[in-house]
Amino acid sequence: MFNYFTDTIVLIFLGYAMVYPLFLWIAPLENIDRGFYRFNLGMCCVVGALGVAGYHLLSPDRITEYYVWVWLASLLIVTALNWNADRINNVIISSISLFGCTTMIGIVFDIAPELNQSGVLFSSLIGSMITAGVFFAMILGHWYLNVVALPIRLLKKATLVLWILLGIRTIWDIIYMKVDYVIDHFGIEHSLWAFMLQFEGFLLAVAFFMGNLVPIVLNYFIWRTLKLQATQSATGLLYVSVVSILFGELLFKYYLLQFGFLL
Repeated sequence: MFNYFTDTIVLIFLGYAMVYPLFLWIAPLENIDRGFYRFNLGMCCVVGALGVAGYHLLSPDRITEYYVWVWLASLLIVTALNWNADRINNVIISSISLFGCTTMIGIVFDIAPELNQSGVLFSSLIGSMITAGVFFAMILGHWYLNVVALPIRLLKKATLVLWILLGIRTIWDIIYMKVDYVIDHFGIEHSLWAFMLQFEGFLLAVAFFMGNLVPIVLNYFIWRTLKLQATQSATGLLYVSVVSILFGELLFKYYLLQFGFLL
């Protein structure tokens, strides 16, 4: 697993930093304080810089690396310009995120050139969106301690979006593990569901359980908790969901890079 540590970190960190600003549409500036945007944009800059540094260590294609640096520089400039701004334009921030998502095509080709590029891009982006979504919901939950009368509908909306993303990946994973297969040493084909019962596939079962099933169940309890207006309890459950999703994402990326599974 450690053979792909840098590759995994690059995919997770860059994907996270590139898609995270899109979630700011859930909490417009007029509904929340400016510090929320400062914190989230600053965090994206830090995580993105770490991802770019890791990508540089992989000796990537120079053209792709150039675009990655342009994305990071654009994010830093927009963050600096909006640090003390009274009005923040989410369209500009989102356009930088979309540029970053487009750049992921080159990153994916550099890291896994032998795999189906569209499949790797989809699995990487949906995983990044789920990871970013659960972090966004958790941070938003904390903001209810700082901002008086913050509408609870914002956290409900974030939870609903996370639920949709988890549902999309779960359906994708179920279908993919049914149609894809592995060939053992005797030349026998096994579906990925059967592969999960083998020694090498045990961690894939753990990834599916921790990355999909546990967060979906937790989201149900988070939603019920929010109906009771208990934002602190919901945030505590989101902490558990963050750990579960991160653990599952690390394992999913390992099987992507080791076996080529588009999960």
